[in-house]
Amino acid sequence: MLKALIIEDEYPARQELRFLLEPYQNELQVVGEAATAKEALLLIEAMDYDVIFLDIQMPGVNGIELARRVKTTKPRLRVVFVSAYENYAVEAFAIQVVDYLLKPVSSDRIAETMRRLLGVEDPSEKAKETIEAWSWVPCEVNGHTIPIAVPDIVYATAESDMIYVCTVQDRFPTRFTLQELQERLPAQTFLRTHRSFIANLHHVKEIMPYFNGTYLLKMKDKLQSEVIVSRTNVRRVKELFNIM
Repeated sequence: MLKALIIEDEYPARQELRFLLEPYQNELQVVGEAATAKEALLLIEAMDYDVIFLDIQMPGVNGIELARRVKTTKPRLRVVFVSAYENYAVEAFAIQVVDYLLKPVSSDRIAETMRRLLGVEDPSEKAKETIEAWSWVPCEVNGHTIPIAVPDIVYATAESDMIYVCTVQDRFPTRFTLQELQERLPAQTFLRTHRSFIANLHHVKEIMPYFNGTYLLKMKDKLQSEVIVSRTNVRRVKELFNIM
């Protein structure tokens, strides 16, 4: 398994990248975060990382200079730049980096980066394993199993160490992770909008801008719950709902 370090001065951006890398937790584990080059150098000295995901514009030493420094002492350390600016790309690839990601980073773009890191063929060139979608999600209440019909699910959410499946009237704990639910719920109806939410698009009442480029979905349950859409998934939501 690859050990990864995220180096980014903005906390929301670090969280966003963690979320994008979650589907690859069997191949890659984020074992450290740093907000500055100084913090990053201390962590890189203390542990042998396989890859760093590195922002370029940071306070003090920028990402380009940091990459040059670590490459001199740890030439096998792989570097993936994550930047909001295109103009550093030529300079970055001169350092022999694995990839150069432009913010906001999409899940498709992360998939390409992971293929490069793992040396895996593009899945479009291979037969894909078919996972049968569920019609029911089993939930547990007082030792009893409550089957929830998939069309009745408004959204699913992670709170603390629990996963809840929410209907119009109630919510039920389930032993399945959000990743497992994402794989088993029909993709044409359910969207993983955030690391903590999966939304049933047929139960969306309103779509509202939130903060820092994120959005909120107001759902059609009795509480009119609000589901967060991360910056990475805003474009997909707009496409699905034909928002210009």
